Amino acid sequence: MATRDEIKSVIAYLKLAFPNYHPELSGEINTVDVLTDLLGDIPADALMVAVKAACAEPGRQFAPSAGEIRGKLAELHAKAAEVPTAAEAWGAVMESFRCVTSQRPALLKHPLVAKAVRMMGGLDKIGMSETIGVERAHFFKFYEQLLKCALEDASELAGVTKYVLENRVNGEIRALSDKLSVRRLSSPGTDASSLDHEIADERAEIMRRERAAVWAR
Repeated sequence: MATRDEIKSVIAYLKLAFPNYHPELSGEINTVDVLTDLLGDIPADALMVAVKAACAEPGRQFAPSAGEIRGKLAELHAKAAEVPTAAEAWGAVMESFRCVTSQRPALLKHPLVAKAVRMMGGLDKIGMSETIGVERAHFFKFYEQLLKCALEDASELAGVTKYVLENRVNGEIRALSDKLSVRRLSSPGTDASSLDHEIADERAEIMRRERAAVWAR
């Protein structure tokens, strides 16, 4: 992960690349502190690549913000992972209609492509449409929104992700407890220990799903 000294190197690079960049380097809390907090979870080499890529964007006149740097890193990761563009994804959909099921393009199995197809109602619905141009426009809209969300998730601060997941877990556990409390009231004869075991089992399953979601990221 990037150290304070490496963050200082990033700031120095930005100052040279953008003469109008004037970071606050004094005071109790300064630019080094803030950027270490916002970018310090990124490996130093990856951070510098993202900084350079953000600085080199055509037309850029001001130093990139921490959010822009994280966003650029997510874009680079997507490119390295060969995440398909909307046009490539739609091309795979069209190609699938010229193939037997067993020979459909592998790109259709990509999670983003598969989800966009499901949102459209499935391949059969798309293939039977008499207004394929409209279907194409809808597919592009759905796919680009999914890709945007995926990139935002990828660039999210680790602390933010942890907060969201913890609160999601707590919300699910509260809902579970409320549901079982209602069952206790509606079924007075129900064995309390069996319900407690059920709560424990479902809590464990909720935590397992959320841990799996973190690792999947």
